[in-house]
Amino acid sequence: MTRPSTWETIYAQGGQLNRYPYSEAVSYFMRRWSRGVPEGFIVLDVGCGSGVHSAFFASHGARVMAFDFSAAAIEAARRMFPDPAITYQTASFDGFDPGQTQFHFVFDRLATTHSSLDRVERFYQGLRPALAPAAQVFWQGYDWDNSGRALGTFDAEKQCWRDFSGGVFEHLGPTVFFQEDDLERIFQGYRIDSKRIISDRDVVSGYCHSYWMLELSVA
Repeated sequence: MTRPSTWETIYAQGGQLNRYPYSEAVSYFMRRWSRGVPEGFIVLDVGCGSGVHSAFFASHGARVMAFDFSAAAIEAARRMFPDPAITYQTASFDGFDPGQTQFHFVFDRLATTHSSLDRVERFYQGLRPALAPAAQVFWQGYDWDNSGRALGTFDAEKQCWRDFSGGVFEHLGPTVFFQEDDLERIFQGYRIDSKRIISDRDVVSGYCHSYWMLELSVA
């Protein structure tokens, strides 16, 4: 019997099943499509978890294709946020197949960062042909200077960190912490319109939880 993944266990136990969208997702979307989206607008929700962001996008007129490698997450998403405008599917980053769909917006909030560097690059380079002209991408991934990196063990073969001894990543499995050069390679062929590091430092413990936030587009 295959041992369940860390994330599969978390979702199966009811953890990380968010009911409200994150503020940065709402802010980004409303800055661009405050009056709703054009007819036929399709969103890809990468690593959708509970489906909360898919539901938010659908409520503003989008059709959404949402996937997660966790079957427990997809089961919960269908239960928590049923909507005929959302198509949920169980798929890995390597196994996701967009078919003939052309996406106008791709949303990845700290999803692919929980894999390996080569998988992130393969996913976004493979996805590029499935993006419509002028498509937008919102992406977040952990920054190299995140304090959690020092608490993990580096896997040179997979180019990720795992087996964390504490901190926020202790139970979250393989994680990538990105340097700026990594982003240039991952998103080759995309246009990076905005690139920021968001840093949340606990002044008592000194722990810094930092991540990249990118806004991208395609020609």
